[in-house]
Amino acid sequence: MLKIFGFVISGYLILLADAMHTITDVASILILAYSGILSKKPADSLHPFGHGLAKNIASLVVGVSFITIISFELFKEGFIKIINSRDGYTNTEFVILIELAVLFILIFASIIYLRKPGILSRTVFIESLNDSLSTVAAIVGIVIVSFGYLFFDGLVTIVISLMIFYNSIRLIKQNARFLLGLSPPDEFYHKVEEVLLSLDFVKGVHDMISIYIGENDIHLDMHVTIDGDMTIAEADKLSYQIVDKLKKELPEIKYVNVHFCPYHGERRKKIVIKVFSPSNTSIFDQNIS
Repeated sequence: MLKIFGFVISGYLILLADAMHTITDVASILILAYSGILSKKPADSLHPFGHGLAKNIASLVVGVSFITIISFELFKEGFIKIINSRDGYTNTEFVILIELAVLFILIFASIIYLRKPGILSRTVFIESLNDSLSTVAAIVGIVIVSFGYLFFDGLVTIVISLMIFYNSIRLIKQNARFLLGLSPPDEFYHKVEEVLLSLDFVKGVHDMISIYIGENDIHLDMHVTIDGDMTIAEADKLSYQIVDKLKKELPEIKYVNVHFCPYHGERRKKIVIKVFSPSNTSIFDQNIS
């Protein structure tokens, strides 16, 4: 609000751009906080894996909105300002003091949230740093404009619009990969194999495939090699041991599907084709390498 007030009383477009940058960051944090609450809702009949991806969907929507609305509009206004640079700025010293006060608050907030754990605190810290850079750019731009280089008002506005664009693209990339079915790194699969081979009667694990169903929640599907003579009852008992052991050693695993077989295969399943039987009563998995 201070930055918008500064824009109203001075006419510096830089201040409006800086204010919009701050608003986008605050909106991101608020939406992240709300979607974080939503993502903790328990699973239901329509969402059997829960609502863990709510954060990613919200962040994606925010990123697209900022690019198409705020970043584009500020870039356009900055370009127009460069072409039609006119004097008439007022209260320059006062708005510089406003920006300095805001900068002090942002730095103070960065120091506080740097020491706090959690994704929300980390996000606030990063966005506070981004806002600090934007505010410094605005202060420098106002000072230069006050010396008669009027086109700097539009130029710095464009720079800030590009900062918003960059942050939005980063937000989209970070969250789109989860929505596209991001799989954990190879280290995760090595750890799963290590944990399972520590159990009696497990001779191997193969055709593993897993995806994130939330920021830190994983669904794992795998084939476990056992003795072909093991009874169904024994295999059922072993399946509970496997799930308990995995969730203890790898708490990010929330859902596990175990398929028992007497064969060995490749550690990871790369491509999955689902083939439905004519009666539509069963599904067969085929791995293509």
